[in-house]
Amino acid sequence: MSERRGITTPELTVVEDESRLPQFFRRFFIFDLRLPLHLLRLWQNAYLLYALTLRGVRARYKQSVVGIGWAVITPAAMTAVFTYLFVRTRLNEAVPFPCPFPVYALCMLTFWTFFQRAVANGSTALVTNMDLVTKVYFPREVLPISSVLTNLVDWAVAFAMFVLAAFAHSHLVPRVADHFPYWQRYAETSDYVFGPHVAWLWVPLLFAALVLFAMGVVFFVSALQVYFRDMSHLVNLALFLWMFLTPVLYPLAAVAGGRATTLIILNPLTGILDGIRLALLNGRSPWEHHVIYGAGCSLILFVAGYSFFKHEERYFADVV
Repeated sequence: MSERRGITTPELTVVEDESRLPQFFRRFFIFDLRLPLHLLRLWQNAYLLYALTLRGVRARYKQSVVGIGWAVITPAAMTAVFTYLFVRTRLNEAVPFPCPFPVYALCMLTFWTFFQRAVANGSTALVTNMDLVTKVYFPREVLPISSVLTNLVDWAVAFAMFVLAAFAHSHLVPRVADHFPYWQRYAETSDYVFGPHVAWLWVPLLFAALVLFAMGVVFFVSALQVYFRDMSHLVNLALFLWMFLTPVLYPLAAVAGGRATTLIILNPLTGILDGIRLALLNGRSPWEHHVIYGAGCSLILFVAGYSFFKHEERYFADVV
C-alpha cells in the first residue's frame, strides 16, 4: 500500500505463475507417488472413457464409404507393395525370413499400424478437444487413453484378416502354385505351416505391453502438443523413421552384427514386436533378453508418461 496526498492506493503486485514447461526438466525422472490414486479415479470414470472411445470409433467411420474396411486395406496394400518389391529384387531370398515374406510383413504391419495410428491420433487428443478441457472438469488423461483405445477396433479387424490370410497362404498358395507357375515365386517356403500353438498365449501379454508403450508415448507427446502446436509434424516424422529402426520389414537376424544393431536392439519396440513374431509365427516362447527389456521399458514409459501428464494437467486449461 502507498499513500499520496492522503489517498491510499493499492500497489499491484504481479505474481508470476509457477513455471510450467520448465518443470518438465526438473521432474522428468520423478514418478508421481499418487499414481495409484490417479488410476483409481480413472477407474471411477470408466464410463466416460468408454463413451469417448465409442464416440471416436463412430466419428472415424461416419459418412465413410469403405468404413472399417480401411483397417484391412491399409496393411494389406502395404504388404502387397513390399512383397512385390522384395520378390522382384529377390531380397526375400537374401534375407533369412522365418516364414514366407507376405505372412511376416502382414503380421508386423498389423501391429505396427496400430502403434502408428495410436500415437498419431493420441498426440492431438487435448488440442482437438479443447472445448472439453476448458469448460468441464474430468481426468484429462481420459482423452489420450480413449484415442489409443479407439484403434483397438481397427487392430482387431486387421488381426482377424491376418490370421485368415496366414492360414490361406499356408494351405491354399502351395496348391495354387502347382497349377499357376507365376505363384511359385510367392510360395518359396511351402513347408511353413501357420497354425495354433501354445506359444500364442504370449501374444495378449506382449500386445498389452505394446498398448502401454503407445500410451506412455502419447502422454508425453499430447502434453507437449499443448505448448508446441508443431509437435504433430515431429511425431509423424519420428514415426516414419521409427519404422525403419524396428524389425517390421526385416527380421532381427538380418541386421545381426551390423553397425545399427545396437540402436535397433535398444529400441523397445524391437523386443515387443520380435516377441510377438516368435510366439505368433514361429511358435516359440519369447523368453528372450530383448523381449523382456522391451516389456520392461513399456511399463516404465507408461508410469513416467502418466506422471508427467498429471504434473502438467493443471496448466492445460490456461494454455490450450
